[in-house]
Parts: sequence; structure tokens; C-alpha cells
Amino acid sequence: MRTSPIQESTFKTFMESYDGYSHYLHDTLYYDYISKIQEVHLLGLYEDDVLIGVSMLSATPVLKRYRLFTSHTGPLIKGFNNERLEFFLGEIDAYVKKNHALKLIHSPYHIYQVRNGEGEVLHSEKNNPGIVDIYTRLGYTHQGFTKQLVTEELLRHQAILDITKSEDELVKNMDSKTRYNTRAVEQMDLKLRYLDEDEYDKFIDIYKDTEERIGFDPVSSQKIKNLLKTLKDKTYLTLSYIEIDVYLERLNKELGSLEADKIGMEEKLESGQGTKRMKGRLNETKDLVANKRKRIAKIEEVQKEYGNTIELSAAMYYYNNHEMVYLFSGSYPEHSMFMGTNFTTWEMIRKAKEMGLPRFNFFGLTGDFTEDSKDYGVYKFKKGYNTFIEELPGTFYKVFNKPVHKIAEKMNKI
Repeated sequence: MRTSPIQESTFKTFMESYDGYSHYLHDTLYYDYISKIQEVHLLGLYEDDVLIGVSMLSATPVLKRYRLFTSHTGPLIKGFNNERLEFFLGEIDAYVKKNHALKLIHSPYHIYQVRNGEGEVLHSEKNNPGIVDIYTRLGYTHQGFTKQLVTEELLRHQAILDITKSEDELVKNMDSKTRYNTRAVEQMDLKLRYLDEDEYDKFIDIYKDTEERIGFDPVSSQKIKNLLKTLKDKTYLTLSYIEIDVYLERLNKELGSLEADKIGMEEKLESGQGTKRMKGRLNETKDLVANKRKRIAKIEEVQKEYGNTIELSAAMYYYNNHEMVYLFSGSYPEHSMFMGTNFTTWEMIRKAKEMGLPRFNFFGLTGDFTEDSKDYGVYKFKKGYNTFIEELPGTFYKVFNKPVHKIAEKMNKI
């Protein structure tokens, strides 16, 4: 194996066919963005003159002469194994050192271990505890197995859904509440549309309101807008909504059908043609009629207060050759009865299947699976789809010149 700098065109060609683990921070669209505002270096890993890996490194100047390097969740390696990773990392170290590296940061997008939906570690062939040892041997400091939402770091836990199964199997494997909600929204005639660039502020407003309500660490509006613009060719920005008049029309038809059944059974019972079983069915139907009338009255009140077209939730999804990723979402709590988030999530899972993707990534979790965790509600929502959890190894850094690094820290240059 050997490494050498590669051209932008070589990097982009590699990424076109790369279908392994890859974060959006390594996407060619992100490269186009970051290369305009920072110094970027591209390295290739070769085996028998075949390009099998790439590393995108961005560099920020520190004290003029030195550079702070980050590897953007890389490196990426086809036919990944620890031997290839360790060799590539050593070569990257040597390269950045020649280019006046003060510090290099890695947050590798590789699996450390796999957990089930309950958070329990599984005996999986994907488990790779040795990845931490590799960085340690190379002189890196591990920032630890964090369990918190820190926007400056890559969250270490992500909920993954295998979507290679049929839609019927996916629904069957959901927990009872998620399955009920998924089927229930089909009866509400909810709609989904994709937001255009001039509607980014609408999405950001919905997300920021939800972020504050739930108590997540804040992500700046400008950062979200930059990300939307950067990744727009590989994202879906969704808005779910309901047309109340259409929903009321359905409810009234259902009510009419129930009332007709009720009248029919009453007539048969009065004429002596009914059965004991029919008496039970009649009572059940009367309850259904009463409940349907209450539902209609409630929906009419909602229509009176909020109008006919009601926006429910918004979300951002990114995709590559490997997966669709559920990045951000927000919703209006006053309209939670319509379950816009449930509707959108299922629609986008179906979209990912249609695109031929093998997995749907619900993305970040803290890794604290107790009821006391800040993101317990989010974890329960994601778990409901029968997800498993991939735990990433975390963040590693190496300082190449400790005296200068201390000076830079004191001067707040890092």
C-alpha cells in the first residue's frame, strides 16, 4: 500500500462509486463548499495502483506558520479493515506533519460496536473495539466515550433501520404504538411537499422552536442555512400539512356509513330478525358513531381556529450511496394530534427504499438510554421503528508541537 496526494477530479470519481460508511462532511458537495473557505488537502490510499481510500483534510492557520487539521470523519476505505486504516492514518500523520500541523483531529465514521434497540451491546461481526487501540498506538488522545449532545462533535450513537425488508415487514416490526400511528395517519389524508430554497427560513423557524422546546444544544440558524445550501442537491427538505376540508369529508363519509349500519341493525332488531350477536355489534356501532361525531366536532373547531390548510412538521434528509439520514426536524406541538412527524418519517423511509438505499439513519442519540436522559423522547421515537444502534468510537486528536500548542491555547487561537 502507498499514499499520495490526489486531484479533486480523482476524489470526486472515487466518491461517485463509494457505497461504504460516509458522513455528509466527506461529500463532494461539502468539499465544494469547504474548499472555497479553507485550505483543503486530498490524499489517496493505493493498493496495487488501485485507489482504495481517500482522506479529505481541511486546515486552519494558527499563528501563521502552523495548521490545525481535521479529517472530516474520514478516512474512507473500500474493503475496510483495521490494517488498512492503521497504515493510512500513519501516512496521514506523516503528511500533515510535513505541512506544519500543530494538531490533527479525527472523528471517524466507523463502527465501534453495535447495540440493540434497548442499548445493549450485541455480539456482532461489525463490532470493532480495536479501532480505539489503533489511534492510541499512533499517539492520539481519545476525548472519551461521551454521552451528550455537543454540536462541535460527532454524536457517537445513531439509530439505524434496515430497509431492505418489504414495507409490510417494516410495519410489522414496529412497536405497537408506532405501527398504530403509521396506519392512523393514512386515514387523515396528510400531504407532503418539498420546500424550495426561498423557504429555508420557514424550516429553520420550525426547527429552532422545537429545539428550544425540547432543550437540545442549539445549532445556529446560519449553520443550518449554510448546510441546506451546501447539500441541497442531495437533500430533501419536507413540510407535512393537512387540508382540513378533505379530512372532514372523509370523516363525514365514515360517519354516514356507520349511521347507515346502525339504522339497518336497529330495523332488523325491531322486526325480530336480529340476533344477540347483532345487539352487541349495534352497541359497538353506537359508540363508534358517538366517537366519530366528537372527532368531527373537534376537527371543525381546529379548522375554525387555524384555517383550512395547517402545516404540521418540517424535516431535512440527506442521502448518499449508502443511506438516507434524518438530520433535523421540527413540529408544531399544538397540532400533534395529526402526527405529522410520523407521517413524514414513514414517507421518507419509503422514499429511501424507492431509491434503492439499504438503510435509513435516524442519526444522533446521546447514548444515555435511561428515562432521565435529555433525549429520551427522541430515543423512544426512533426505537419504535425497530432500529438498532451503531456506536461510533468518538473523537481523537494528536498534538504535533506541544509547546506551540500551549502558547496558541493561551492566546485563544485554537
